[in-house]
Amino acid sequence: DPKLAEAIRLMERTLERPLTIAALTKRLSISQRKLESLFARGLSTSPGAYYLRLRLQFAHRLVRDSATPIREIALRCGFDSLSAFSRAYSREYGMSPLKMRLARRGAEA
Repeated sequence: DPKLAEAIRLMERTLERPLTIAALTKRLSISQRKLESLFARGLSTSPGAYYLRLRLQFAHRLVRDSATPIREIALRCGFDSLSAFSRAYSREYGMSPLKMRLARRGAEA
């Protein structure tokens, strides 16, 4: 669906400053119910969950592949606090961003 593709592109372009779902639907000129329906049918998830996963995937790449401080990664991925970022990251990847970075460095040694 073209609107679903447009929504995903918009999410990908706004990872650092995530839009609210209301702002997203306004930019796409569709209702929230329509957006939720598109994501449910096309991706079997909600727009909010998909957006969060995109942000966490971006963060995961930065944690693994850069020396960027964890706090800066949190901010770059649209999290207002380090603790909120750490909780979300841990839920998604099974360990905190710092532990992931240390484990990655240990594996490279």
